[in-house]
Amino acid sequence: MSRTDEERLMAHEYDGIREYDNPLPGWWKGIFVLSIVWAIGYWLYFHGGPGKLPKAQFDADWKSYTVWKAEAEKKVTFVASEESLARLAADPATIEQGKKVFATNCVACHTENGRGNIGANLTDDYQIHGTTRLDIYNTIHDGVPEKGMISWGPTLHPKDLAAVAAYVSTLRNTNVPDGKAHEGAHVDPFPR
Repeated sequence: MSRTDEERLMAHEYDGIREYDNPLPGWWKGIFVLSIVWAIGYWLYFHGGPGKLPKAQFDADWKSYTVWKAEAEKKVTFVASEESLARLAADPATIEQGKKVFATNCVACHTENGRGNIGANLTDDYQIHGTTRLDIYNTIHDGVPEKGMISWGPTLHPKDLAAVAAYVSTLRNTNVPDGKAHEGAHVDPFPR
């Protein structure tokens, strides 16, 4: 049953203005009540119960991911080949990584620019152990104990080992000044 306009007018008046009593529809009130109940339930479950807030869930997922990634990286092995080393030698990011590994581990014997000190000159067109990029990789990996070069295979991560081999291969034929005398056999430049 519908109310008349006079019945709908509220008793109070402001500045000569009276207003109607327009209650919200029942379905709207129901949604309001349900949203309050939902908020209380949400708060109890996520802030006081077994539920995880999105940040906590993300942190747990991230921790799980980093553990998984570390395990996966341990399983990844670099398959060294002439082609894979040539690809790495053409990648600027890999060369930069190899340069850092070289600076950390190789400069004592080969100097900062590869001209040779105790170790061989890496900037000329001669190579003592083999003639290919793969020979360079194997020399770094296995070492040359009779010449005092340690085996870096057990020490370096496979990616770092491949990166430093690729970097060393880019030093060939740069012929920096004051390089150590030639050692080994003359070899042709690496194909690009």
